[in-house]
Formats: sequence, C-alpha cells, structure tokens
Amino acid sequence: MELFVPAFTALANPSGPVTLDPGTAVASASVAAIIVLVVFAAFLVFVALAWRRKSRLGSDDEKPSIAAPKTPPAKLPASKEVFAPLPSTPAAKPSAPAKVAASKPAPSEVDDDDDEPVDSAWELEGEGDGDEAKAATERNEAKEREARKREAAESEARARAEAQAREAEAKRVEAEKKKAEADLKAKQAEAKKAEAARAEEDAKKALVGDDEGAKKAIEVASAEARRRAAEAEEAEKAAKAAAEAQKAAEHEAKAEAARAAEARDRATKEAAERAKAEQKAKAEAEAKQKAEQRRKEAEQKAKLEAEAKAKAETEAEKAKPKKGEDDGPAKTLRDGLGRTRKEGFIAKLTSLFAGKQIDQDLLDEVEETLFTADIGAKTAERLLGAVREALSKKELKDANKVWEVLRNEAQRILEGATAGAKVGVPKPGEPFVTMVLGVNGTGKTTSIGKLSHKLLADGKKVVLVAGDTFRAAAAEQLEHWARRVGVPCIKGKDGADPASVVFDGVKQAVADQAEFVLVDTAGRLHNNTNLMEELKKVRRVMGRAIEGAPHEVLLVLDATTGQNAITQAKLFKEATDVTGIILTKLDGTAKGGVVLGVCDEMKIPIRWIGVGERVADLRVFDPKEFVDELFQPPT
Repeated sequence: MELFVPAFTALANPSGPVTLDPGTAVASASVAAIIVLVVFAAFLVFVALAWRRKSRLGSDDEKPSIAAPKTPPAKLPASKEVFAPLPSTPAAKPSAPAKVAASKPAPSEVDDDDDEPVDSAWELEGEGDGDEAKAATERNEAKEREARKREAAESEARARAEAQAREAEAKRVEAEKKKAEADLKAKQAEAKKAEAARAEEDAKKALVGDDEGAKKAIEVASAEARRRAAEAEEAEKAAKAAAEAQKAAEHEAKAEAARAAEARDRATKEAAERAKAEQKAKAEAEAKQKAEQRRKEAEQKAKLEAEAKAKAETEAEKAKPKKGEDDGPAKTLRDGLGRTRKEGFIAKLTSLFAGKQIDQDLLDEVEETLFTADIGAKTAERLLGAVREALSKKELKDANKVWEVLRNEAQRILEGATAGAKVGVPKPGEPFVTMVLGVNGTGKTTSIGKLSHKLLADGKKVVLVAGDTFRAAAAEQLEHWARRVGVPCIKGKDGADPASVVFDGVKQAVADQAEFVLVDTAGRLHNNTNLMEELKKVRRVMGRAIEGAPHEVLLVLDATTGQNAITQAKLFKEATDVTGIILTKLDGTAKGGVVLGVCDEMKIPIRWIGVGERVADLRVFDPKEFVDELFQPPT
C-alpha cells in the first residue's frame, strides 16, 4: 500500500511537487504504468464487446424471417375482366387487399400491369333498360369480389411457397455448416491418432533402456497416447454422427424443396385452370350477348320489314287504278310545268322584263335571278352569256327578244345532250335490257310500272326483275305494279344477292322469249360507296347473262330536289355510265329548270318526264316542246 499511495498522488496531482526517495519513486512509477495499461486494456475490451454486439444485431436484422414472411402486395393479373386493381404500394400491410376488396372502384382507376383503363360498372350505364344495367352492374361487382378473393388466395399460396423455400434453404446451409464442422473434427481426430501413434512408438523405443526415469516417461507417454486415442475415437464418432445429421438435413432440405416446388406447381396449375375457366365463362357470356343482340336485330328487322311491307301494300293499293282513274286525257306538258312558270325563275324573269328598258341594270337583275334558280351556276352563266352577246350586238330591243335568246339557248342545251345519247342494240332473238337506277323515294318503281304499261300497250312482251333485295317489301311493291299492268315479275328472297337475282331473272326472260326486260335496283343513299359498288357488280353480271347488256341505263331523278338531282346524276354516272334520265314529279315543283342543269352539266339526255299520277302522265321528252312551254310567260 505504501507504493500505491505516491502513485495515486502523482496521478491525481501531476503538476504538484512530490518528494520520494529514489527506490520508492521507481516503484511508484511502475505501479502507475501498470494501472494505466489495465485501464486502457479494459477500454479496448469494452469497445470490442460493443462492436461484436452491434455486429450480431445487424446480422439478425438482415437475416430473412422464415416463421413469419412478409406477404408481398397483391397485384391483379392484366385481364379485361378485372374492374378495379388492388394497390401495388410496397409498404402495404397484409390486410390491405381485404380493405381494397371492400372499397368501391372509381371509374378512373388504371391497371398497374398494362396501364390500360379498367372497365367499371359505370360503363354499363345507358346500355339497354335500367334492369339490365343494374343486373350487369351486380354481375361485374360479383366478378370483382371473386377476382380479389382469388388474388388474395394466390398471394397467400405464393407467400407460403416462398417461406417453405427459404426455410429449406436455411436448413441446407445449416447442414452444410454442420458437415464442415464434422469434417474438421474428423481431421483433428486423425491428427490426434497419428500423434498418439508416434508417442506410443517413442515409448516402445524407450523400453529398450533400463533407466527408471525412462520407464516412468514411457508410462506417462502410454497413458497420454491412450487418452488421445480415446479422444480421437470420440471425435470420429462425433464426426460420423455429424455426417449422418448432415445427410438427414440434406434429405429433409431436398424433401422440403420438393414440397415447395410442388406447392408452386399446384398454385400455378390452379391459377391456369381458373384463368381457363374464366376465359371460357367470358366467351360463353360474349356468345350469349351476341346471340341476344342478333335476336334483337332480327326482331327489329322483321318489324321494319313488316311495316315496310304493309306500307308498300297500302301504297300499291292506292296505286291501283280506281274506276275511271286512267280514263280521260293525260295531263299536258303545259299543265305539268305550271308551277315552274308561275313560281320559278321564269316568273321572276317575267316580272323583270315587264315595262323595263333593256340595259345593263336589267342585265344585272337577270344575272341574279338565273344564279339563284335551280338550273346550276354553269348553266346560268351560259344563258347569261348568250344574253350579253346579243346585247353587245344591239340585237335586244324589247323583252320578247330576250325571251327568244333564252329559249334558243335552252333548246341548244337540251338538243346537245340528246345528240350524244348512246343506246345499245340487242342481238336477234335477245331482249332489250334496261337497268333502272335511282334513290329511294324518287318514283323509281312507279316509273318502271308506267314504262312497262306503255311497252305492253305497243304490243311488246315485257318482264320485270326485282333486283332491289335490300329495301324491305321492294319486290312486293314491284309485284303489285306487275299485276296491275299485267306483266310477269321475277324476284328472289329478301336479302339475297342482288347480282344473283338479276342474273337468274335475265336468263329466265331469255328463256321466256321476252322482248323487253326492266331491272329494278337498290336505291339507298346515292353517296353510299357500298351501293355504288353493288350497282357496278349488277351491271357486270347482266353482261354475262346477255352479251352487251344492259342496253340502256335509266336514272330516275326527282325534280323537287332541285340541284341535288345534279349531284345524284354525277355519282350514278361515275358508277354505271347512265345513258338516259327519267325526271319525275315535274307537276309538283317550281324547280323544273333543273332539266337544263342536268343536260348542260352531265350531257345526259332526258328520255321520259312525269307530269302527273296517271299511267299516261309518263311522257316521252321532246326538247322543243319542253322549251316552248317552259319559256311561255305566265298568263
């Protein structure tokens, strides 16, 4: 204690003076140094222990948990049947899928797998009746709940399989570790055996001497050798036990891996079977929906056809001549053009010329009247040009001269179109085939009936062919006209191929030795591309039935449509090369001037004009007679 007191005093007060004898000073310095070393060593031990504990805690946190694996967030498969996706946030808890399943999907949700909008029950709103939409919504919600339950089950199965795989891997690693330890112990046992053998050999060599110390040394060496041999044997047994344990662990790991693989395969197979079943159910539902749609369409079509048939029968009944209806004189052309002369551009020109001097101001008014008429801009410019030319030559002295210039130019327009008419000539023994075109509602079927009446009155054998298989009851309407006139009518089934019906009809007409064949055709919207292609096909088929057919292509135009008739003529001419025009309903419109526009722009002659309802009111068009009556000032 006397040595420690000066040492502690020196440590406590290093700057203060301490008086010691030389021997005591040396001893005190040694004790102080020892204390410093002990404290430093304790500090190092403390740091090492702290670092080791921290390393253990870090390794435990990084080591995957086998007993309670984290369930990965469920993700719905990319399927059009899934109406609301489950959230794919990595931090979602295991209970998140259940919460999502209980929530109502928003229409704007998007599937995480393919970034495509997901169908929702709201998309069914407005489709069909309210009950059907409600039932569809309930079915979609049931499907959604089933899909979420199925996804949750799949996620749980995948989690179990992954946990089993991780557990098997951990067992395999542990078994390998034990095997390595057993190998090390076996090597150590072998080394001890070898050392014991060497010691025993040395002892045997020492037996040759008689020295008492040598004998004791030999006994000690023999005892040590036996001890080491026992330890080696014990180590060998431990190594064998460890090897067997390693083998058992490997077997268990393989079995566990096989079970995990089997579980994964089973989950995959079940998912594939469910997907197949869902696909089959979806296909069956779509097929059922399509069948229902076809049934509704068929019912709607049948209803429309029945209504159209009833309407056609009513119209045909009205079209039947009443007693004395076809008796008496037909309407004159003057009567047919009455509204055009009294209400159309002719009446406006008459009011312009009345009591006015022929000058530039009057010419401007004439220009405005012509360009606002239904004769078309091109024809109006041509008529106005003729008036200007006559005015420049000072040939216009009064209104009668202006009327004469307009009438002469109009007659040149009509006669120029007639001069370019092209009509085919059939071979001897073959009928003259006429293809009749026109938009529905222009009077196409009525014109065919009236034309067949005129031909029959001239002693010709006429056959009608109902080639309009698209419009409901079109064939029945033509049949009524055929019975009224007294001529045969050949038709096919509703919805049949028009070209096939026309081909068979023309062939039948040849077999019946008919002289004239009038073919009715489909007449939907004139701007329908499919209609125009169908008309081209019908025309080609006629040429296969009879070479050179059709010999004439007549386009029926409604005079009440005005300049729209010119547009129809352009489109039909591009498709079928129209050779003549039947202009109907001239008596019911003030737009009779459209005749000039059609002939001037299309260079297609007017063959027939309709000026009344009677059969006799379908007249052969005479350009001179038409111009004389059209430019006759109203009385």
